[in-house]
Amino acid sequence: MMALSQRYAAISTAIALSAGFSSVSYADTADAWSFSGKAKAGMEYQSNVNISELEQASGESDTAVVLDAQVDLGWQVSDNFRVDSGYSINDKQYKTASDYDSRLQLAFVDASYAMSSTTVGANIYHAQADLDSSDFLTLNQVSVYTMHTLTDSWFMRPSLMRADKQFTQLAERDADSYTASLDSFWFFNQGQRFLSVGATYEDEDTQSPIFSYSAIGIKARISNQFSLWQVQNKIQFGAKVSQRDYKTQTDGSSRDDVHQQYDAKWEINISQHWAVLTSVEYGDFQSTVDSADYDETRAGLMLQASF
Repeated sequence: MMALSQRYAAISTAIALSAGFSSVSYADTADAWSFSGKAKAGMEYQSNVNISELEQASGESDTAVVLDAQVDLGWQVSDNFRVDSGYSINDKQYKTASDYDSRLQLAFVDASYAMSSTTVGANIYHAQADLDSSDFLTLNQVSVYTMHTLTDSWFMRPSLMRADKQFTQLAERDADSYTASLDSFWFFNQGQRFLSVGATYEDEDTQSPIFSYSAIGIKARISNQFSLWQVQNKIQFGAKVSQRDYKTQTDGSSRDDVHQQYDAKWEINISQHWAVLTSVEYGDFQSTVDSADYDETRAGLMLQASF
């Protein structure tokens, strides 16, 4: 299944990096519009097909055809005020595990106002997830954040987020969640390299108390862009670890989960508009509940067209 948090994190990081490192002054881009898009197609291998939102794994491996597209629109309203918006869709069809076929659609609007060394912003996200061609999950999310320029290469981004999850056939998992995050970004070599580290605290309150939890987590990512044989490459490594403390279960037992996720990504730009994307991900989800205790490995190969 899809991981909505990863999709949100990727977009949020892209916006943060765009705001954090730019060699163009606001005055030069006032009242300017920008439009971009990407389309991807490829294959993904998954060692343990699962629904991460339900913490359920099949125990079986499979391959899937993945289609992905996104469009982004930006408007520099004035010297200081900017609005970004976007829409993306991800479709995954498994070779044999058709019950896990998924489609994720996500739309967002982000507005930010830049001052001398601080940017203040807010955004709204709406996501619709389908599972096996049926409605599965609706997510509405609102967040506020600030971006602080500490040095020429160091930026800090605290944020607060509220999310509402509605499951079509699993009302006991409907939830309100609140998340506080603090992320730091360091840029090197004129933005060709960056390092980010962050910490989060999340509190999720579900309709059924047994699924309610609080969690603390840390994450890190390093990225490097370089030229090899006159071909532009980008390599990224990421890690995320979180610990969830659940409320007392119906049988009186306690539940504590530890999630560890690691990934490596390599992007090879074979031309101005075409790129080959490869990725390897490993997740280790430890839980005192047997159904939520599993691990998985994913490997992907995609062809991307951008404009």
